[in-house]
Amino acid sequence: MEIVSPVSRDEHKRFLDAYYGWARDVYDVTRRYYLLGRDVVTAQLLREPWNRLVEIGPGTGRNLRKLHAERPVALYGGIEASSAMLERARARCPWALLEEGFAEDADYRELLGAPPDRVLVSYTLSMVQDVERAIENAREMVSPRGEIVVVDFGDLRGLRGPLAPALRAWLDAFHVTPLPQGVLERHARTIEDGPLGYYRIARIPPR
Repeated sequence: MEIVSPVSRDEHKRFLDAYYGWARDVYDVTRRYYLLGRDVVTAQLLREPWNRLVEIGPGTGRNLRKLHAERPVALYGGIEASSAMLERARARCPWALLEEGFAEDADYRELLGAPPDRVLVSYTLSMVQDVERAIENAREMVSPRGEIVVVDFGDLRGLRGPLAPALRAWLDAFHVTPLPQGVLERHARTIEDGPLGYYRIARIPPR
């Protein structure tokens, strides 16, 4: 099943820039309470061998900064759709090569001089307009022996009573759609579910 937003790309970008233009100042403080699983993924990555990493949708640069602090000799890059967030990330991560673009078609094979060993996609797929295209594009960009690492909302099956519907309604207001069952399964070699089905971590091989 292809998931495509009815909103045009220009409209989507205008929303991102308008929203993150003010939200970027409080983004890291507020997101720490519900973008769960990010620290699990960064800890996993730091136990693995890689030298080049590109994050799709790095936002404020929070994940890149955590990785760089522990592995400063690696090369880091990012593709960000929001101009407002890109400005913030560049200021916080001057050692990273960050470019504006969309996950569905950005060409970042040579951003770091060679295809990345890891492509990190942290709570980005639930905001892109075409999830399948974004995944397929990443599979084309990553090195032949590399891997795409995704962390994003799960099916929220463990949230009781009105909690799951309330969270979904709140996320929808910000153009965020938790991934339906089956989207990651079509591509991933492994999937790890977080507590209560709140988040999922998927490992996707190159094309």
